[in-house]
Amino acid sequence: MKRRDFIIKSSLAGMALVAIPNIYSQDRIITKLQAGNPLRFPPELQPGESLIFNSAEVEVWPGTTTQILGLNNSYPGPTIRVQKGSDFSVLFENQYTEEATIHWHGLLVPELMDGQPKDAVQPGNNYTYSFPVFQRAGTYFYHSHAHHLTAKHVYMGYAGFFIVEDEEELQYGLPTGAYDIPLLIQDRHSVYQPQFNYSPSMMDRMLGYLGDVPLVNGTPEAFFDVQKTLYRFRIVNGSNARVYKLGFSDNSPFHIIATDGGLKDEVVPTSSVFLSPGERIEILFDFAPYNIGNSITLQSQTFSGIGNQGTLMELLRFDIAGDLSSGGTAPQELPPIDYYDINDISGTRTFTLSQGIMGTGMHRINGLTYDMNRIDEVIPFNKLEEWKFVNNTNNYHPMHVHGVLFQVYSRNGNTILAPNDKGWKDTVLVNPNETVQTLVKFIDYSGTYLLHCHNLEHEDDGMMLNIEIDNPTNIENEDPSPNNFELSQNYPNPFNPSTTINYKLTIAGFVTISIFNLLGRKIETIFTGHKSSGQHSIVYTNKSLASGTYIYELRMNDRALRKKMTLLK
Repeated sequence: MKRRDFIIKSSLAGMALVAIPNIYSQDRIITKLQAGNPLRFPPELQPGESLIFNSAEVEVWPGTTTQILGLNNSYPGPTIRVQKGSDFSVLFENQYTEEATIHWHGLLVPELMDGQPKDAVQPGNNYTYSFPVFQRAGTYFYHSHAHHLTAKHVYMGYAGFFIVEDEEELQYGLPTGAYDIPLLIQDRHSVYQPQFNYSPSMMDRMLGYLGDVPLVNGTPEAFFDVQKTLYRFRIVNGSNARVYKLGFSDNSPFHIIATDGGLKDEVVPTSSVFLSPGERIEILFDFAPYNIGNSITLQSQTFSGIGNQGTLMELLRFDIAGDLSSGGTAPQELPPIDYYDINDISGTRTFTLSQGIMGTGMHRINGLTYDMNRIDEVIPFNKLEEWKFVNNTNNYHPMHVHGVLFQVYSRNGNTILAPNDKGWKDTVLVNPNETVQTLVKFIDYSGTYLLHCHNLEHEDDGMMLNIEIDNPTNIENEDPSPNNFELSQNYPNPFNPSTTINYKLTIAGFVTISIFNLLGRKIETIFTGHKSSGQHSIVYTNKSLASGTYIYELRMNDRALRKKMTLLK
């Protein structure tokens, strides 16, 4: 497979969201009789561009401007497309007055690339995010994850698509190009229009900051001209707190083909589906039965919910404008998924979701609120566990886990799952007074990751835990009984660009010192040769590696010791 290397070094200037990219443009065949605004699409990040965080003035409502906090003066942020098997790298520049990070939601990345609050980039500083993209093709996204600032940053515009593509998907005949449409759904408060004022009340912090105006790809009253053919829609719920019940205005059926972690193992028909903050689905919808000049609307349909959840919202109007064909089909089968067996679990963890009296820290997991310096759970590497989310509140809690894709097993003991539950997930909606069982196995990286509610007001209020993935990957496993030598922790650590590695030999021997990444791939050998007994040191310098965690290995007489070191640029 060809590898695309996104090495991003320079900045994007000016207004980034100005027009629909050519890939989505279509000739207008009918005269518009209904009000609305054409669906916008954010620009796509190009090789040679940085991601720059700052405030900007952009046109959301026609004829006026809105102040946003975002990346590259764009709302939503630039779309990132990456081929599976490639290496992704981007320079993040914080030019705003508050600390910020980029969290790659749903992507499996090393700890220091995860964009957690503990790794915030301070104003005026920059950070290189770099990681291999080895997971399943799918619709992922990115957003800020700064401590106590996540909700504000996302609400004011800081979020964007991260789409992983794979040539192997082509065999399923799904719609592509102009018929493969990403949709980011968010809500805003009309009382502040045209501004994105973030001013939650105490009740908003309890329930979540719920707006009454839906925006799709940053477009209010959005419409999109479509052909009488099959489309693929990649849908992201990027709202702070709102749960959507997605369906079409005439209750026409559609087909769900993917969840958070890519394609399902079957195409499932339905007429409505719930989507909570942080979740994604991909659907197929065929406009062939409609006549040119007809319209149909994607809605959030009514349901019974606390506060303003469950309100009817008109999200996106589709106007039938022509009879071109996408050439796409609804496949008879999709790639198989290896489902976990609950009989194989090594243990069970229970996460009880609760809320206290109104005030700081009202939202809790197992009675705890977030402490950046505290490890709350130690999780074994490569061990299947059952995680139970027990919601003792009358609120919605979409639970998101970093660093892993998991599987939903049951809701209140019922193992017959809704189509958006079955498949690979990183976020699961736990309804009021409900218990959800999931099966979780960390198989990619060790280190500290996060478990939290993706209602962003709840997260900022403390509904988040640190989880430590304990048993490292194979390359990090130290030989428990190496003979005749010792390996010390490098110093300084973190380092940039040089660090010293000290080691001690009790007998003379042939020594090799090498550097590996966390996937076990050797980067380079920095010393090979015969060494006498005694204390030794070597200075390691590397100016080409991206920021991240690496492994250094001392090998002697077919025995080895390994330790982690961290490069920060």
